[in-house]
Amino acid sequence: MKHKVLENLGLIVNGLSIAVFIFLGNLIEVSLRWPYFKYIGWILLGIGLFLIAVSTYTLISNRGKGLIDWGIYGIVRHPMYVGAMLAFLSWVFFLPHWLTLLIASINIVIVYLFILQGERRNLELFGSDYESYIENVPRVNFIAGFLKSLLRR
Repeated sequence: MKHKVLENLGLIVNGLSIAVFIFLGNLIEVSLRWPYFKYIGWILLGIGLFLIAVSTYTLISNRGKGLIDWGIYGIVRHPMYVGAMLAFLSWVFFLPHWLTLLIASINIVIVYLFILQGERRNLELFGSDYESYIENVPRVNFIAGFLKSLLRR
């Protein structure tokens, strides 16, 4: 019960943060000394949304069939959460301000805590299969996961 309350609180903070970010975008004037910041923001946001979409599609297509260890889930264990973290990080490049950095950081920490909670649930649900999955697929490191997936082939 306590975990569900904390999870719901985290989701509320994530949701409210999106509204706060939009509000700050209209409130804070930031002159970009380096105009490419926004391009980096768009790239991070695009990759983040792509990861969220691909992982959602994979989860839906696998509904009820067990542990997913293929596709994007064969590279990192939590691609949807990595996508969310990249989307939150993109805010800093769209609106480079200490307040945006603080809000994005809080949201990234919340998402990482969701990852840890999911790991515990998956270990309970899948047992030794998930332990094996942990050994073969990194939690969030795409570079290591991509290299490992190449070596497995």
